[in-house]
Amino acid sequence: MITALGRGTVLVTDEDPQRGQELKNAISSMGYSATVLPSARNTIRRIRKRSVNAVMISSTVEDMHISAFLETLRKANLAAGIVIYGRNINAEDAISWMKSGAADIILNTDDLEEMKSAIQRAFSFSIRTHERKLSSQVSTGEEAPQLLYRSRAMGEVVSRARRVAPLKATVLITGESGTGKDVLAKQIHAMSGRTGSFMALNCAAIPHSLLEDELFGHERGAYTGAESSREGKFEAATHGTLLLDEIGEIPPDIQVKLLRILEENVVTRLGGNQPRPVDVRLIAATNSDLRSAVKRGSFREDLYYRLKVVEIQLPPLRARKTDIPMLAMSFLREAAERHNLPMPELAQDALEHLVSYNWPGNVRQLRNLMESLLIIAGSVIGNEDLPEEIAELPSGTGAELRADLPVTLDKLEEQAIRKTLDMTGGNRTRAAELLGIGRRTLQRKLKEM
Repeated sequence: MITALGRGTVLVTDEDPQRGQELKNAISSMGYSATVLPSARNTIRRIRKRSVNAVMISSTVEDMHISAFLETLRKANLAAGIVIYGRNINAEDAISWMKSGAADIILNTDDLEEMKSAIQRAFSFSIRTHERKLSSQVSTGEEAPQLLYRSRAMGEVVSRARRVAPLKATVLITGESGTGKDVLAKQIHAMSGRTGSFMALNCAAIPHSLLEDELFGHERGAYTGAESSREGKFEAATHGTLLLDEIGEIPPDIQVKLLRILEENVVTRLGGNQPRPVDVRLIAATNSDLRSAVKRGSFREDLYYRLKVVEIQLPPLRARKTDIPMLAMSFLREAAERHNLPMPELAQDALEHLVSYNWPGNVRQLRNLMESLLIIAGSVIGNEDLPEEIAELPSGTGAELRADLPVTLDKLEEQAIRKTLDMTGGNRTRAAELLGIGRRTLQRKLKEM
């Protein structure tokens, strides 16, 4: 379902009236409606009374600590995206606040592009939260899983998904195993406004002899044991969305029939001769290289191009490390609620090692690990609780370094730059501020690297 933002409402929380007014003017110039409030408590009261898309709050507000402000919003289940700004925010606070749900941190409010990007990130947070509430209305009766992200790479993925969602265009989702292709497909359906069900079929999990029946259904007497007629997934998903996962596993004879359905919008059951009209939005997903399959002759070229009207490639978790803290905390919270256990604390050293790891199993591996840690660890999850292959990584340096090798000053500098860029989602202006160097200096060092 698509959430209409309208003009967009932003609250600016700042005890300095002049600075608040300057921010309001800048936000208004972007086309958003802005209101300035002098305290965090006033802001919370306003959000409870009226829907707000984003909040920009000074890190120096005096009536409430930022951590308490974020916790109050979380407990109240308020959906506004929060942007915290201030020139003297240290890295430890920035990480803590983003772990607690802040959409972004701004160190230079004079940078209009940086501020605009932060506000858009906050709006995306607000939209995702609202869509999660609406998703209970999806005809499956289940809540669509939330796509959690803070990285620029996933922001681009969600932006493309949102643009294509209301259309009937076929979507091909590609990405490594465990990156969340099924979650993205459910989100596209939730945002589409389609009234039918979301159906999914893993083509690799169904024997080829049964796959055709699962997809197209059969008429009574079509084969031995077919005592009654049965609709397939295409008919069951009419007016809705059908996800065909591992699409590359479909055999050639079924590929021909699938192509006909996409071109003519009709399906013929096994043992029948009556074409039945269907209105289905098809999403295909794969972790294999379909282009190579086309060259080998195992996948039809015409079907390949018919499927990838819009292609969305999900990045692996190692390419979106700024998302790891938020994902880890979210998975911990989900597991704690599911098992009715208290929510443990995730120690900073453990979090840094989680970010350093390359996650070959991607988001699915992280989710499973956090559930395991919830069960076996105590009230605080420390580095000693992590699997050996993660715990032994040099903290915050990435898997490419080895503890038994000497590290040069140049290498340490490179590690600091890469870690800071990860934390800021690739924002070089903010990274330079945190590192205490000029943007031009950072640019030069990146070229040297």
